[in-house]
Amino acid sequence: MKRRQAGFTLTELMVVVSIIGVLVTMAIVYMRPRVRPIDAATRVGDLVHEASRRAVALGPVRADVVVALGSKARTQILATKSGNLVTFTLYRLQEAALPTANGVWMPIETYPVDANVLAVQWAPHVGDRTMAGILTTWNTFVAQCKPDGICDDVTLFFQAAIAGPDCNTATTPVYEQCAKLSIMPLGGAITTRTDWL
Repeated sequence: MKRRQAGFTLTELMVVVSIIGVLVTMAIVYMRPRVRPIDAATRVGDLVHEASRRAVALGPVRADVVVALGSKARTQILATKSGNLVTFTLYRLQEAALPTANGVWMPIETYPVDANVLAVQWAPHVGDRTMAGILTTWNTFVAQCKPDGICDDVTLFFQAAIAGPDCNTATTPVYEQCAKLSIMPLGGAITTRTDWL
């Protein structure tokens, strides 16, 4: 009587290796962090909430500092652009000791927008992609919050760095491609959308 050898056939091994290959590929694709435009808009919105909260917590600005600076703002968010990357930085006003009537803007928190997302344009008021006054120069961006929690109204537009549907012509939400952040003046309230409407 012949004894049968135990083991796997070549076909069985090839099937197992193929299944493992498919599972590893899926894990790499789905576990890799990918920042979408709506994620960047939400993160900048969180920065605005923090600016509003800090402005209220820090209280009023001294009158002589207001006169010297020409603003009652307690916090502000500025943007800087280097190449295609835009970085948003939250600052708080540090008043100088009396009798000096000035203040220094101290950086608190910075958010560099991920390379997968482009900060495309912004406007110094709330609206959609068709409003007047849209700017593409990020080095002029500023959003200030006052001690009562009221922040400047601003709209920011984000787009995915990879080619896809045109955010300017899309009439329905484009979840992976476009995002809009509107900062309302009351208490740093924000709205985010997955389109530019």
